[in-house]
Amino acid sequence: MSSPAIPDVITVVGSAYLQPIADLLCKLLKRPISAAGPAGTSMHENGYSAALVVLLVAVLESYTARLRFLRSAEPIAGNLSTPDLLAKYFPFLPQKNELLEVFLVRNILAHNHIWHLDVSDFAGAGSPTLATPKELGFQTNKHYEQIVDVPARKTRTLRLNVSPTAMDRSDVRNVFDVVWRTLKFMSAQNFSHTPLAGSTVAFRGKRRQFEDLLHEITDEGSVDAH
Repeated sequence: MSSPAIPDVITVVGSAYLQPIADLLCKLLKRPISAAGPAGTSMHENGYSAALVVLLVAVLESYTARLRFLRSAEPIAGNLSTPDLLAKYFPFLPQKNELLEVFLVRNILAHNHIWHLDVSDFAGAGSPTLATPKELGFQTNKHYEQIVDVPARKTRTLRLNVSPTAMDRSDVRNVFDVVWRTLKFMSAQNFSHTPLAGSTVAFRGKRRQFEDLLHEITDEGSVDAH
């Protein structure tokens, strides 16, 4: 039996998420954005948006794991969060504060931080908060207080929804933008550490550059629903 041409493999799954993300995005955009309901958005809008946010962040985490492996000789603590780790590797990383918001929202989704809302008079008063996740005993991120506008239930800079059932395509658009700008920055510093070449996906019957899908995310939904 012959030896493989490549003697070793770094098991990075990040690029494998790109096509599933494109597929989910296509399904999300087949319907127009729904009107707000007592708990947030429709099940279609919310479910696909939440899944997309989690997968987009997973892409960045995967490439960051590759970077950690390739720069393992550097004396950096192993228990840093991804935003803090990237800030150590890249002191001039432009997206540091945006990444704190993006990763906080990913954690909120992954652990389903619950908000207790009063929806008894939604038409007249909206859905005022009865109890926040912190008041309900959830372990919130160390940056939570500085990142979250609690009365608005949104992050302060990107205005990402922090109530899991309110997640919509605007959150997908903002997270996609931050994740991809971060990856392009990383790739520009050292392409061999963060290789983004060949990141094409099938989308609506055509081959597209993955980053171009960001421009497809509008609040109107798709005019091409095949």
